[in-house]
Amino acid sequence: MHRNSICRQLAFVWVAVASTASAGAIEPWPELDQDASNGASENEESSVLLRAIEELELQEAWRWLEDRRDGVSRNVTIVGRNLDDWLAGEAVGDRANESYLRVRLNQRIGRFDTYYSKANIGGRIDLPRAAERWKLIFETETTEQNSLTDQRLNNVSSSDFTGAFRYEHPEWNGWRFNHDVGVKSSIPLDPFYRFRIRYGADINEDWYFGLSNRVFYYHHDGLGQDSRMFFTRTITDAVNFRIESEIKYRHDERLTEFAQSFAIHQELGPQATMTYETGLIASNRPVTEVNNYYAQMVYRKAIYEDWLIMEVVPQLLFESRYNWKADPRVQLNLEIYFFDL
Repeated sequence: MHRNSICRQLAFVWVAVASTASAGAIEPWPELDQDASNGASENEESSVLLRAIEELELQEAWRWLEDRRDGVSRNVTIVGRNLDDWLAGEAVGDRANESYLRVRLNQRIGRFDTYYSKANIGGRIDLPRAAERWKLIFETETTEQNSLTDQRLNNVSSSDFTGAFRYEHPEWNGWRFNHDVGVKSSIPLDPFYRFRIRYGADINEDWYFGLSNRVFYYHHDGLGQDSRMFFTRTITDAVNFRIESEIKYRHDERLTEFAQSFAIHQELGPQATMTYETGLIASNRPVTEVNNYYAQMVYRKAIYEDWLIMEVVPQLLFESRYNWKADPRVQLNLEIYFFDL
């Protein structure tokens, strides 16, 4: 028998049993003057039955989606483990593999840029046995070649596929270093190198200081650098305040960009957060000036377990290219993670 038919029959039986239990006993055959009340009771039972059927069908849909996602996740992990074993030359037990795949869907509606839609696929293949600190990464999101406006406000990144080997140095007194050597899949192929330095330390019980500096070189697009510094203060266990400054330089364009932001980050629950942020973005070309001021809220929530994530981002922008007219926008981002950890 078809699964939906079985569900509907089970729901009907459940309603019948619940109705009998609530009555406490079987009532005598109703008289004719009870027809109106019987009709109301039948309508109520029908409503309960429909709600039960809808809940069962929704649960079936979630189970179907989870089964498909789990199948892809297992395949992603198998690829990482098999490649790791092949490069290592031997299998050394069941060591955890942190390979993952992420699909990100971005939709944006605004006053001036009326509608924008983009899908990105990214991920990482982990090689814990092939070498102690090497990782093979592949992605379709590279941010270093995008403007600060695109990075911070538009969720726009390069759509070219890149593959690289990453080497991570051991952490030393709060300092962390890593190197990326790879190729971007543009035509012709574009080899690149990236070097990143990160540092973080507590200033006192409330304040934390962080620093990140990334230098990158693409054969076709040239040299660039991105430096970021931030201070974070804990207000409560669920709320913290962040001040962040960022400078980005691209040598071939002789372009320097600057961003300054202030943000409050709040944990709303174990799987939900809200960020309130305001700031400005400036550049030195064609003349040195502020390009835009902005305010935005970022609501992020895991809507199903820890692999289906939703973001809702209302924004208000004032940009020089639109004569500082208010530009209200809203973005909806959906992220699906495939991993089997």
